[in-house]
Amino acid sequence: MTYPGATAFGITAGPDYRLTDDFSVPAGHFWTIDSATLFGYQTGSGDAAFTDARVIIWQGFPDSFNSTKLFDGTVSNNLVSSTPGVWRTAESFGATTFSNSERRVKDLLVAIPPLVLGGGTYWIDWQLKGPVATDRVFTPPVTILGQPSTAANGFARRKCPSPAPEGDAECVNTPGGWIFFRNGIAPYLVDLPFLLHGSDVVDLLFKDGFDTVPATP
Repeated sequence: MTYPGATAFGITAGPDYRLTDDFSVPAGHFWTIDSATLFGYQTGSGDAAFTDARVIIWQGFPDSFNSTKLFDGTVSNNLVSSTPGVWRTAESFGATTFSNSERRVKDLLVAIPPLVLGGGTYWIDWQLKGPVATDRVFTPPVTILGQPSTAANGFARRKCPSPAPEGDAECVNTPGGWIFFRNGIAPYLVDLPFLLHGSDVVDLLFKDGFDTVPATP
């Protein structure tokens, strides 16, 4: 990945931090979500599996007044599988750009009890633990070649631990709060990668107005 102002870009996803990004269900659709795929890596862990994932689905921005937890997966481990995938790299790695194998990204399948969502905007909020449960893990940002910003409205955020970890200047002023993350010193905002799995049903009555009345009762 190539971002101005960042040489090795990953967003802390645990064990003490949380990440969140929004998604929208189109009007007239009903999504039944039964699982999600998240992405994470722990530097130097090779193909070793992640051990824990805690997921919340919110209606409204996480922790905000009047927001509702539609699924609270913080009480137990939601992780179903951890599958080695691509390697996270950066153009700044120079000669080792395409051979660096320190950061193997895992595809993390997490279970969500069937959840029916109507048209609107929702938030997925998650926290991960890697092969070494006490060490930091990271999620790579959405990457589009040649495009420094991948967030139309800059919605994705991370939640700072409280108290703020030593050396995390951004969290010192907002312990326990949600903050934007940026590309190093650059002004660009990015989205987070995740996949939602399930089914999509279109409300034809909503879409067409009325069903056609049969000619013969």
